Amino acid sequence: MVSNRVAMRLSTALTGLLVLCIVVLWSKSLNSVSSGVARSVNSRSVQVGAERFRLNNLAPQEGATHRKKRLGRGYSAGKGGSCGRGMRGQNSRSGGGVRTGFEGGQTPLYRRLPKYPGRPMGPSHQYTRYGVISLDTLNEMPDNSVVDFPALKNARLMTDTKQNIHKVLGNGQLQAKGLTVRAHAVSDSARKAIEDNGGTVELLPKYRHFSYEKKEARKTPHPRSRKAREAAKAKN
Repeated sequence: MVSNRVAMRLSTALTGLLVLCIVVLWSKSLNSVSSGVARSVNSRSVQVGAERFRLNNLAPQEGATHRKKRLGRGYSAGKGGSCGRGMRGQNSRSGGGVRTGFEGGQTPLYRRLPKYPGRPMGPSHQYTRYGVISLDTLNEMPDNSVVDFPALKNARLMTDTKQNIHKVLGNGQLQAKGLTVRAHAVSDSARKAIEDNGGTVELLPKYRHFSYEKKEARKTPHPRSRKAREAAKAKN
């Protein structure tokens, strides 16, 4: 009887100990699951499955960097002997090479381009392009009239030109009398023909973006300019 009671007590104690171990293990598993869920939520706030950049995992992309070429280490290395510079010549020497734009002694391109016909030859060279007005065109205008490019255009004797300034050339014979020719430049022969027929020449300013309309508008001074104030005082 005594042995049976001892065996029953031992079995009861072992059963309780086993239940206690199961409870402890179950609580630990719950804590690990909850902490894993929290970590996954925090990681998903950036990107699911993304690795954070740290100093210990920074590296260039694969193929972005190359190893240094080993020159002069034998022909089996690929760049031995002449090291890829060829056998002889100025560029194969140490410190060799020529400056940018050098063409072996001949006149280089940057010095040949300004010498093409019609191109300026330096900063002091002045080359002005004019729209041409010939004397034959002036013959179609009435005597004793003011002639300039807008007048010839309105008379349908000329069309628009690429240049905003114009020059009168002595092409042909002038028959009109008493013309007042307004242009930016006049050749000597054209000036002589106009003055011989009783006309006069008025030279206009050679602005790059000259406008005949603005030239006409300049005749009326600005109301707040000094000339306008002096004229107003004179009237008063």
